[in-house]
Amino acid sequence: MKYKIGTMGSRKEIPITFSNERGKELVGIIHLPEKEKPPAVIICHGFQNHKTDNKFIRLARALREVGILVFRFDFEGCGDSEGDPKQISVAREVSDLNSAYRALLKKCNIDPNRIAFVGASLGAVVVSLVIERFKIPAKTLVFWSQAFNQKELMKIWYTKEDLSQLNKKGYLVKGRKEIGKEYWLENKNKDYSIILSKIDLPILLVHGKEDKDVPLEFSKTLAKKYKNVVLEVLPKADHKFEDFASQKKLIKLTLDWLKHHLSL
Repeated sequence: MKYKIGTMGSRKEIPITFSNERGKELVGIIHLPEKEKPPAVIICHGFQNHKTDNKFIRLARALREVGILVFRFDFEGCGDSEGDPKQISVAREVSDLNSAYRALLKKCNIDPNRIAFVGASLGAVVVSLVIERFKIPAKTLVFWSQAFNQKELMKIWYTKEDLSQLNKKGYLVKGRKEIGKEYWLENKNKDYSIILSKIDLPILLVHGKEDKDVPLEFSKTLAKKYKNVVLEVLPKADHKFEDFASQKKLIKLTLDWLKHHLSL
Protein backbone atom coordinates (compact mmCIF):
# COMPACT_ATOMS: atom_id res chain seq x y z
CA MET A 1 0.00 0.00 0.00
CA LYS A 2 1.24 3.43 -0.89
CA TYR A 3 1.34 6.15 1.73
CA LYS A 4 -1.06 8.90 0.70
CA ILE A 5 -2.00 12.21 2.22
CA GLY A 6 -4.79 11.72 4.73
CA THR A 7 -4.27 7.98 5.18
CA MET A 8 -1.67 8.49 7.90
CA GLY A 9 -3.72 10.90 10.00
CA SER A 10 -1.63 13.71 11.40
CA ARG A 11 1.67 11.84 11.12
CA LYS A 12 4.40 13.68 9.25
CA GLU A 13 7.34 11.31 9.70
CA ILE A 14 6.76 7.64 8.92
CA PRO A 15 9.34 4.92 9.73
CA ILE A 16 9.61 2.21 7.09
CA THR A 17 11.68 -0.91 6.46
CA PHE A 18 12.67 -2.45 3.15
CA SER A 19 15.06 -5.16 1.99
CA ASN A 20 18.19 -4.71 -0.06
CA GLU A 21 19.44 -7.18 -2.69
CA ARG A 22 21.28 -9.19 -0.03
CA GLY A 23 18.15 -9.66 2.08
CA LYS A 24 19.19 -7.24 4.81
CA GLU A 25 16.47 -5.10 6.39
CA LEU A 26 17.15 -1.38 5.93
CA VAL A 27 15.40 1.32 7.93
CA GLY A 28 14.29 4.75 6.75
CA ILE A 29 12.06 7.70 7.55
CA ILE A 30 9.61 9.25 5.09
CA HIS A 31 8.65 12.89 5.65
CA LEU A 32 5.17 13.34 4.17
CA PRO A 33 4.10 16.79 3.00
CA GLU A 34 0.49 17.92 2.90
CA LYS A 35 -0.07 17.88 -0.85
CA GLU A 36 -0.68 15.05 -3.28
CA LYS A 37 1.98 13.71 -5.65
CA PRO A 38 4.81 15.90 -4.34
CA PRO A 39 8.39 16.12 -5.60
CA ALA A 40 10.81 13.94 -3.65
CA VAL A 41 14.33 14.13 -2.26
CA ILE A 42 16.39 11.15 -1.11
CA ILE A 43 19.12 11.89 1.44
CA CYS A 44 22.24 9.71 1.49
CA HIS A 45 24.58 9.85 4.47
CA GLY A 46 28.35 9.40 4.33
CA PHE A 47 30.65 6.55 5.31
CA GLN A 48 29.31 4.85 8.47
CA ASN A 49 27.14 7.84 9.33
CA HIS A 50 23.37 7.52 9.79
CA LYS A 51 20.00 9.03 8.88
CA THR A 52 19.56 10.64 12.31
CA ASP A 53 22.47 13.04 11.92
CA ASN A 54 21.00 16.38 12.98
CA LYS A 55 21.68 18.12 9.66
CA PHE A 56 19.71 15.47 7.76
CA ILE A 57 16.73 15.79 10.09
CA ARG A 58 16.77 19.59 9.88
CA LEU A 59 16.97 19.53 6.09
CA ALA A 60 14.21 16.92 5.78
CA ARG A 61 11.83 18.91 7.97
CA ALA A 62 12.59 22.15 6.14
CA LEU A 63 11.95 20.50 2.77
CA ARG A 64 8.73 18.94 3.98
CA GLU A 65 7.46 22.35 5.06
CA VAL A 66 7.72 23.63 1.47
CA GLY A 67 5.91 20.60 0.05
CA ILE A 68 8.72 18.15 -0.73
CA LEU A 69 8.56 14.52 0.34
CA VAL A 70 11.87 13.40 1.85
CA PHE A 71 13.28 9.93 2.34
CA ARG A 72 16.32 9.47 4.59
CA PHE A 73 17.58 5.97 5.35
CA ASP A 74 20.50 4.00 6.76
CA PHE A 75 22.74 2.01 4.43
CA GLU A 76 23.47 -1.61 5.36
CA GLY A 77 25.68 -1.77 8.43
CA CYS A 78 24.79 1.76 9.52
CA GLY A 79 22.35 3.23 12.04
CA ASP A 80 19.24 1.12 12.49
CA SER A 81 19.78 -1.05 9.39
CA GLU A 82 21.01 -4.62 9.55
CA GLY A 83 24.55 -5.54 8.58
CA ASP A 84 28.21 -5.46 9.57
CA PRO A 85 29.96 -2.08 9.13
CA LYS A 86 33.19 -3.90 8.25
CA GLN A 87 31.48 -5.14 5.08
CA ILE A 88 30.55 -1.69 3.79
CA SER A 89 31.62 -1.01 0.21
CA VAL A 90 30.71 1.49 -2.48
CA ALA A 91 29.25 -1.29 -4.62
CA ARG A 92 26.94 -2.43 -1.81
CA GLU A 93 25.81 1.11 -1.05
CA VAL A 94 25.04 1.68 -4.74
CA SER A 95 22.82 -1.39 -4.57
CA ASP A 96 21.22 -0.13 -1.33
CA LEU A 97 20.40 3.27 -2.80
CA ASN A 98 18.78 1.69 -5.83
CA SER A 99 16.71 -0.46 -3.45
CA ALA A 100 15.75 2.66 -1.48
CA TYR A 101 14.69 4.45 -4.67
CA ARG A 102 12.55 1.49 -5.72
CA ALA A 103 11.01 1.31 -2.23
CA LEU A 104 10.14 5.00 -2.42
CA LEU A 105 8.39 4.57 -5.77
CA LYS A 106 6.48 1.59 -4.40
CA LYS A 107 5.41 3.13 -1.10
CA CYS A 108 4.78 6.78 -2.03
CA ASN A 109 2.71 8.50 -4.67
CA ILE A 110 5.36 11.03 -5.72
CA ASP A 111 5.89 13.03 -8.91
CA PRO A 112 8.40 10.80 -10.76
CA ASN A 113 9.50 13.74 -12.88
CA ARG A 114 10.61 15.82 -9.88
CA ILE A 115 13.17 13.81 -7.93
CA ALA A 116 16.45 15.02 -6.43
CA PHE A 117 19.23 13.55 -4.29
CA VAL A 118 21.39 14.91 -1.50
CA GLY A 119 24.64 13.05 -0.87
CA ALA A 120 27.08 13.74 1.96
CA SER A 121 30.77 12.79 1.62
CA LEU A 122 30.84 9.19 0.32
CA GLY A 123 27.11 9.57 -0.26
CA ALA A 124 27.95 11.89 -3.17
CA VAL A 125 29.89 9.08 -4.83
CA VAL A 126 27.07 6.60 -4.30
CA VAL A 127 24.41 8.98 -5.66
CA SER A 128 26.42 9.73 -8.79
CA LEU A 129 27.02 6.08 -9.58
CA VAL A 130 23.33 5.23 -9.10
CA ILE A 131 22.16 8.12 -11.29
CA GLU A 132 24.46 7.09 -14.13
CA ARG A 133 24.12 3.32 -13.83
CA PHE A 134 20.37 3.06 -13.39
CA LYS A 135 19.43 6.12 -15.48
CA ILE A 136 17.27 7.60 -12.72
CA PRO A 137 15.50 10.72 -14.05
CA ALA A 138 16.67 13.13 -11.37
CA LYS A 139 16.28 16.88 -11.75
CA THR A 140 19.27 17.94 -9.69
CA LEU A 141 21.89 16.78 -7.17
CA VAL A 142 23.33 18.38 -4.04
CA PHE A 143 26.61 17.16 -2.58
CA TRP A 144 28.02 18.11 0.81
CA SER A 145 31.77 17.60 1.45
CA GLN A 146 32.05 15.33 -1.57
CA ALA A 147 34.61 12.51 -1.42
CA PHE A 148 35.03 11.49 -5.07
CA ASN A 149 38.81 11.21 -5.22
CA GLN A 150 39.22 8.23 -2.93
CA LYS A 151 42.73 7.50 -4.22
CA GLU A 152 44.12 10.83 -3.01
CA LEU A 153 41.93 11.05 0.07
CA MET A 154 43.14 7.71 1.37
CA LYS A 155 46.64 9.17 1.49
CA ILE A 156 45.23 11.73 3.95
CA TRP A 157 43.06 9.35 5.92
CA TYR A 158 45.31 6.32 6.50
CA THR A 159 48.84 6.04 7.90
CA LYS A 160 51.27 3.19 7.21
CA GLU A 161 50.40 1.81 10.63
CA ASP A 162 46.70 1.87 9.71
CA LEU A 163 47.34 -0.10 6.53
CA SER A 164 49.49 -2.58 8.43
CA GLN A 165 46.62 -3.22 10.87
CA LEU A 166 44.23 -3.52 7.93
CA ASN A 167 46.37 -6.19 6.28
CA LYS A 168 46.97 -8.15 9.50
CA LYS A 169 43.41 -8.14 10.87
CA GLY A 170 41.35 -7.66 7.73
CA TYR A 171 39.83 -4.51 9.19
CA LEU A 172 40.90 -1.23 10.78
CA VAL A 173 39.51 0.43 13.90
CA LYS A 174 39.78 4.18 13.45
CA GLY A 175 37.94 6.31 15.98
CA ARG A 176 34.40 4.92 16.13
CA LYS A 177 34.62 3.26 12.72
CA GLU A 178 35.48 -0.28 11.70
CA ILE A 179 36.83 -0.16 8.16
CA GLY A 180 36.95 -3.42 6.25
CA LYS A 181 39.76 -4.40 3.91
CA GLU A 182 37.24 -4.78 1.06
CA TYR A 183 36.48 -1.05 1.16
CA TRP A 184 40.15 -0.14 1.01
CA LEU A 185 40.93 -2.55 -1.85
CA GLU A 186 37.87 -1.35 -3.75
CA ASN A 187 38.77 2.33 -3.55
CA LYS A 188 42.54 2.74 -3.10
CA ASN A 189 43.03 3.52 -6.80
CA LYS A 190 39.68 5.18 -7.54
CA ASP A 191 38.81 8.73 -8.49
CA TYR A 192 35.08 8.60 -9.05
CA SER A 193 34.80 12.21 -10.21
CA ILE A 194 35.03 11.09 -13.85
CA ILE A 195 31.41 9.97 -13.47
CA LEU A 196 30.39 13.65 -13.43
CA SER A 197 31.27 13.87 -17.13
CA LYS A 198 28.35 11.51 -17.75
CA ILE A 199 25.79 13.39 -15.64
CA ASP A 200 24.17 16.36 -17.36
CA LEU A 201 22.38 17.78 -14.34
CA PRO A 202 22.77 20.96 -12.26
CA ILE A 203 24.91 20.02 -9.26
CA LEU A 204 25.44 22.05 -6.11
CA LEU A 205 28.58 21.40 -4.08
CA VAL A 206 28.71 22.77 -0.54
CA HIS A 207 32.09 22.55 1.15
CA GLY A 208 33.57 23.84 4.38
CA LYS A 209 36.77 25.83 4.27
CA GLU A 210 37.87 24.14 7.51
CA ASP A 211 37.25 20.62 6.21
CA LYS A 212 40.27 18.50 7.24
CA ASP A 213 38.86 15.20 5.97
CA VAL A 214 38.27 16.35 2.38
CA PRO A 215 40.20 19.56 1.70
CA LEU A 216 38.31 22.32 -0.11
CA GLU A 217 40.69 22.15 -3.09
CA PHE A 218 39.06 18.90 -4.18
CA SER A 219 35.72 20.64 -4.73
CA LYS A 220 37.35 23.71 -6.30
CA THR A 221 38.89 21.41 -8.90
CA LEU A 222 35.50 19.93 -9.79
CA ALA A 223 33.80 23.32 -10.02
CA LYS A 224 36.46 24.53 -12.45
CA LYS A 225 36.28 21.39 -14.58
CA TYR A 226 32.50 20.98 -14.91
CA LYS A 227 30.23 23.81 -16.08
CA ASN A 228 27.14 22.25 -14.49
CA VAL A 229 28.75 22.28 -11.03
CA VAL A 230 28.26 25.23 -8.66
CA LEU A 231 30.42 25.48 -5.55
CA GLU A 232 29.38 27.22 -2.33
CA VAL A 233 32.06 27.57 0.36
CA LEU A 234 31.20 27.96 4.04
CA PRO A 235 34.18 29.70 5.72
CA LYS A 236 33.84 28.22 9.23
CA ALA A 237 32.50 24.78 8.39
CA ASP A 238 34.27 21.46 8.94
CA HIS A 239 33.58 18.17 7.16
CA LYS A 240 30.42 17.47 9.14
CA PHE A 241 29.12 21.08 9.30
CA GLU A 242 28.87 20.82 13.07
CA ASP A 243 29.09 24.59 13.65
CA PHE A 244 25.50 25.77 14.19
CA ALA A 245 25.75 28.86 11.98
CA SER A 246 27.40 26.86 9.20
CA GLN A 247 24.76 24.15 9.42
CA LYS A 248 22.00 26.74 9.22
CA LYS A 249 23.59 28.20 6.09
CA LEU A 250 24.02 24.69 4.65
CA ILE A 251 20.33 23.94 5.08
CA LYS A 252 19.29 27.25 3.50
CA LEU A 253 21.57 26.85 0.49
CA THR A 254 20.29 23.33 -0.10
CA LEU A 255 16.66 24.27 0.45
CA ASP A 256 16.79 27.22 -1.94
CA TRP A 257 18.58 25.18 -4.60
CA LEU A 258 16.10 22.30 -4.42
CA LYS A 259 13.06 24.58 -4.41
CA HIS A 260 14.31 26.22 -7.59
CA HIS A 261 15.22 23.04 -9.46
CA LEU A 262 12.09 21.15 -8.36
CA SER A 263 9.94 24.08 -9.55
CA LEU A 264 8.48 25.16 -6.20
